[in-house]
Amino acid sequence: MKGLTTALLGRACRIFLDVAYPDGEDAIPPLKRAYRHLTADTPLEVCLAGPVCQAIPPREGGGAGYAFRLGCASYPHLKMQVVDCDNRATWVFSVNTHDTMLPSDPNHPDAPAIKKLQESNRQLKLEIEAAWEKEGVLTFNKLLRDQLDQMS
Repeated sequence: MKGLTTALLGRACRIFLDVAYPDGEDAIPPLKRAYRHLTADTPLEVCLAGPVCQAIPPREGGGAGYAFRLGCASYPHLKMQVVDCDNRATWVFSVNTHDTMLPSDPNHPDAPAIKKLQESNRQLKLEIEAAWEKEGVLTFNKLLRDQLDQMS
């Protein structure tokens, strides 16, 4: 967990939740609402406990991380993920729409609604990640842009 702080996690959660629940704090389910109020003195271990948070095990070539099922106003399975991408405490945030497992058959009776949900989730992902970047929270896209800039 080196480099991951409650202050950073709290900032990312507040941004995520403010964008994901545009009707305000009262629209956020209580268990998830607590993540909007994380402070720098909240022990990190408290934030990383279930049921909202789950550990992401390390993968080959990538670090471990955490997924927070914070949801949004229209889809409870939207996740905020934070991963130590280089095993050197470079914590990168992303939104996992967690909707690719839905039926993809265009003939499925729910296909139009699923497509609409997936598009809405993708738009929300873009909005949240843009808001993070504006506030200095590192995203995968920002990390890649920075690396490309260094190469040129």
